[in-house]
Amino acid sequence: MDKFGFIVHPISIESFYDFLWFWSKFAKILPKETVKNIMLKFRPYRLCSFNKIRSSSGPIISGEIVALPLLPVQIASIIKERVLDLIEEAIRVCEKRGAKIVGLGGFTSVVGNEGEVLSKRVDVPLTSGNTLTAALALEGIYKAVRLMDISLPASTAAIIGATGDIGSICTKILSKKVKQLNIAARNEGKLQKFANLITNYGKAKVKIFKYTKDAVLDADIVLTATSAVTTVIDPVHLKPGAVVCDIAMPADIAREITQIRDDILVFEGGLARIAHMEDIKSKELAHIVPAKGVFGCVAETMALTFENKFEPYSIGRGNITEEKIEEIKTIAARHGIVLSDFFCGYKFFTEKEIENIKKNAVKNRKKNKCSSKTKSQ
Repeated sequence: MDKFGFIVHPISIESFYDFLWFWSKFAKILPKETVKNIMLKFRPYRLCSFNKIRSSSGPIISGEIVALPLLPVQIASIIKERVLDLIEEAIRVCEKRGAKIVGLGGFTSVVGNEGEVLSKRVDVPLTSGNTLTAALALEGIYKAVRLMDISLPASTAAIIGATGDIGSICTKILSKKVKQLNIAARNEGKLQKFANLITNYGKAKVKIFKYTKDAVLDADIVLTATSAVTTVIDPVHLKPGAVVCDIAMPADIAREITQIRDDILVFEGGLARIAHMEDIKSKELAHIVPAKGVFGCVAETMALTFENKFEPYSIGRGNITEEKIEEIKTIAARHGIVLSDFFCGYKFFTEKEIENIKKNAVKNRKKNKCSSKTKSQ
């Protein structure tokens, strides 16, 4: 039976408690700053194992999940070489336990040029899972657009984090499908060069924005894929009826958005459903993996293992192509790995809830239109 390894890390103090097994009850009574300081002393360790994960087409694999007990803000702020050493140690734990390929989850895939540096330091092949994540994000957007009665060819799409690994390939593909692209990223020089490339790549009109709030104001579709450690989108800036696909970890938009806005469809992009979800039930991953979904980075690692495709896959920035997206979609589908239902923070949306969102959007658009007419008179 072939085995994969996967590196995870907590996205919050609360999710870190799940990583501590019976020690969690003691950690919970400590001040959070003390817990954060303790996390800096931890070494990577095996969190849990999956002994039997079934493909829909027959193969059975197993998996080792190894924890890097650092928060996103810690990974982003600690000396780069130290973080690389810790991730390398986590990879070697997977390798010693028989993993033939290792997936880099969350912020561990960002360090060292999307895994490229680490790939040269270890023998086992690595993947960030970004190719399948991008494929699932786009598939989710297309489905959401249909459900919300948005015309894709006439739409405006805002891409936040447009120059990133996932953001850039999604921007390229969407440039062939939408009317206008509003793009934003931290590095303005890099963004301008990318805008020139996209203008010649697709048919969409491309506009550059310095601030996220300005980029999303008139957007029918918002895809946010940054490496920020805090939320970057304020729900009040989104137009009624907008579709928002958030693939950032931690999220770029507050999960409470479903309680603030009932007229937009926001979902965590890049989520997959495997053929037998019951095979990967785990208390330790409860705060990281939704009950009926699995992140694309994990799903890609599983798909490659099912396929016996043990080679560096989604590694290095800018290496995702449209052809590679089609390839991983085909591989995943062959093993029963498909797009998950829409999920946001605390729940999966029902068809009735999405229909209500659409109705509220129509109502609020009419209300805003009437308000605008009144002000102009």
